[in-house]
Amino acid sequence: MTAVEQDRPLPPKKERDPIADALEMMVYGLYIIGSHKGSEVNGMMADWVMQVSFRPRLVLVALERDARTLENVRATGAFSVNMLGTEDADVELARKFAQPYYAAKVEGRPEDEAQRVYRKLEGIPYSRGRTGCPILDDAVAWLECEAEQEVAVGDHILVIGRVVDGGVRRYGPILSSEVTGWTYSG
Repeated sequence: MTAVEQDRPLPPKKERDPIADALEMMVYGLYIIGSHKGSEVNGMMADWVMQVSFRPRLVLVALERDARTLENVRATGAFSVNMLGTEDADVELARKFAQPYYAAKVEGRPEDEAQRVYRKLEGIPYSRGRTGCPILDDAVAWLECEAEQEVAVGDHILVIGRVVDGGVRRYGPILSSEVTGWTYSG
């Protein structure tokens, strides 16, 4: 059994938006994107991640235009993709990455909370890969990528990276929005 029940009713909304509701039903993997800038490392949760080419091996990640991770990727030209499993410990680890780097990005936060910066890798075991990006010790699999191209689309930037390293520590299903019930859509 997975960490989160599969059969749950839709949460109540002030105004139902049928398009947003349909988009929330799309299933996405939940990945921890690692980046760095100098000695500072960062990790963020992303679900819009996919392989886009076999030769060369290319991976795409969609990042908000004001994301700290995008700033880091632009500074270093690199990012990592950490895949988590579906066990309770994996869900709890993912939960630590659910906040944005700058708390002020979440509308309606009280002023004192909005000033907070989330350094999400503090206390989380990781190593730094060949590009300097963090590789989570508890990731079931990981990739390291060198950014090759950016494409501006809507309110996100698509970063396409060439896979330069990677590995699998254990096989099995990876964490997804279907397992957690978390959505990032609409």
